[in-house]
Amino acid sequence: MIPAVLAIVACFTGGWLLQGGFGVAAGIYQEARLFADVLAHVRDFHVDSLSEGELYRRATVGMLKELRDPYAALLTGQDFERLEERTTGDYAGVGLEVDARNGWITVVSAMQATPADRAGIRPGDLLEEVDGQPAAGWTVSRAVEALRGQEGTGVDVRFRREGAAVPLHYRLTRERIHQRAVPPGLLLDGGVGYLSMVMVRENSAEELSQEVTRLVARGMKALVLDLRSNPGGLRDEAVRAADLFLDARQDILVSRGRAPGDNHTWTDVAPQHWRWLPIVVLVNRGTASAAEIIVGSLQDHDRALVVGDTTYGKGIVQTLFPLGPRTALRITTARWYTPNGRSIQGALLDSVMGSEHRVVDVGFRSDAGRVLPGGGGIVPDVILRRDTLSDAEQRFVRAFEGQVPVFRDILTAYALELRQAHRLSAADFVVTAAMRQEIRRRLVARGVSLPDSTFDAGERIVDEQLGYEIARYAFGQDAERLRRVREDGQVREAMVLLRSAQSPRALLGMAGPSSSRAH
Repeated sequence: MIPAVLAIVACFTGGWLLQGGFGVAAGIYQEARLFADVLAHVRDFHVDSLSEGELYRRATVGMLKELRDPYAALLTGQDFERLEERTTGDYAGVGLEVDARNGWITVVSAMQATPADRAGIRPGDLLEEVDGQPAAGWTVSRAVEALRGQEGTGVDVRFRREGAAVPLHYRLTRERIHQRAVPPGLLLDGGVGYLSMVMVRENSAEELSQEVTRLVARGMKALVLDLRSNPGGLRDEAVRAADLFLDARQDILVSRGRAPGDNHTWTDVAPQHWRWLPIVVLVNRGTASAAEIIVGSLQDHDRALVVGDTTYGKGIVQTLFPLGPRTALRITTARWYTPNGRSIQGALLDSVMGSEHRVVDVGFRSDAGRVLPGGGGIVPDVILRRDTLSDAEQRFVRAFEGQVPVFRDILTAYALELRQAHRLSAADFVVTAAMRQEIRRRLVARGVSLPDSTFDAGERIVDEQLGYEIARYAFGQDAERLRRVREDGQVREAMVLLRSAQSPRALLGMAGPSSSRAH
């Protein structure tokens, strides 16, 4: 009897498992049938006529929205092209950076070794026509759209130049233009080098390596690496960038996800060439994602002093799945952690995506034993807030509410006049009281009248902005960038820290719990 009973139990058990599996399959089938029925009824009877293809597209978009993943998206057409441009830095065009001034598209710079540069187009030239279309009143986006196109195609452009009797006409051929993620480095006072990385895109690590090598050859003794407002980009490029400053076999990044390929540890593979180089990394609330990978690994291994404000806190990985020509699916596939196990995922993103995997501050430690908080971004070793405006300067700014374009137009026009008159001979010129008063006179002429006390309170702001504008149009974009860096309070504070340290170890000695400095 016992074997018979066991046989009956086994039969019933097996039947239940089979029925359970069938029930799941049937449920999926019913849901699929329901979807097909709904789609057919909407296609045939909805008040607005929609094709079946459009309905499928909208259903796909709706499914991604229901994932509660703010980064999930189906990228097609221009969205796909924009993503490609952000990740590669490449586009087809003529190599012009432009801005809108006084109702005209004004050339800010012609990128080196591009069609615009070879043609001799200069900063301050005003765009009059593109392929016979008048450009007066154009927005920057419209001008960019008109100047870009397919590689190898031609474009006719006409510019007006101050001092030229007739407009200048050029026939340019569009080329593949590369926007550097790492602009040319600057060697500042005392042998301190300055490098910024605007985004972590293709070739970022190679560009960074080239610039560090070049600055070292020029006598760099310490480095400020500026990652402020770097929104991130490619994970693998971030790993390669961190690899430049770490020793072989040191971990850089750990990721954890559902797919086997998403559970991985990236480790430094090459010996570093600049072990002796003290480094300060500047960060702020805009430092995110792949940029935080670089910061977190250097901080965990005590390789750099992190200075600034707490970073954004994006500790999740997005993967791009190509689905056809100019079409790709982007979804979040994993969470990443610094080498010592810290998650930097911020509370804002966790509130959207769910916090079951969040790692809170449990007292993580660097290689040297420094306590490093986890969760909510990378907390700097030295907290350094941005310069803030005084109450008087805030009144000055409020007085310009709605008038900023007028202010910018006046600055540009005055800078171009100074260039034309050859009034300035060196890029390190000083903005004088007479220059400042000329700006005020022109503001009044344009209907912007300020009390003496209000205008005087904005002296520092006027001097800075006028200095940048003159440097840009009279001496070039490199001169403007050097001036901005030299006047940056956080960069100056980083230089003070670096001059006080003769080695990377001595530099790390300036870090401490919640260290902060005023500037």
